Amino acid sequence: MTFVLGALAVIPAMAASLGLQRLTGWSSQTPNLLRAFAGALVIVGLVEEGWKFLVVRGYAWNRPEFDEPYDGIMYSITAALGFATLENILYVLTGGFGVGVMRAFLAVPAHAFDGVVMGYFLGEAKFAGTVRRSHFLSAVGLGLAVLAHGVYDFIVFTIARRPLMIVNLVVFAVLTWVLFFEATRHQAAKSPRGHPALADSQPEPPAARPDPEAGSRKPPAARP
Repeated sequence: MTFVLGALAVIPAMAASLGLQRLTGWSSQTPNLLRAFAGALVIVGLVEEGWKFLVVRGYAWNRPEFDEPYDGIMYSITAALGFATLENILYVLTGGFGVGVMRAFLAVPAHAFDGVVMGYFLGEAKFAGTVRRSHFLSAVGLGLAVLAHGVYDFIVFTIARRPLMIVNLVVFAVLTWVLFFEATRHQAAKSPRGHPALADSQPEPPAARPDPEAGSRKPPAARP
């Protein structure tokens, strides 16, 4: 269901983004770099990540299956991939198969990474202990996801006019995958499902190994 809701979030996100573009006159093709970055951050990043955030906080957050920090990553990635799937289908319908293939290697992994960033902090927020800390960690997760989304889109929007942006794209991709695996590894290491020994604070001592020669040994002869 999280995947479906993430996909359906494309509709209000696109409507909000188009409305903001008309209201501000912003275009992804603007030659002004500062304006391009601001639009990528707010009109695209904040709107899209905001709707994915609402899916996780509004639906998955209260699910009984959300019972450990690692689930924050799982639900956020699921919502992000649902969003990316429908978005990609719409781009294929309007831009052709080639656009879909290109986005499958760039935009879809970027959505997944944004989901990891947001989900890491939502997982921590769910079990933060206090409402204030929970809200703070949730806001940090949303903010970092918006920032990552905005930086990626800014590079994509300007790469045609600034070919050297390809270097930034490569660096961003490398950092993305490093942080992706580090975040998931860190939360998986704390998961009692992935590491059962962590769930038991007092592990049982190892069982004694049987002595294969015990049965063949003869008792010592009695002394006269």
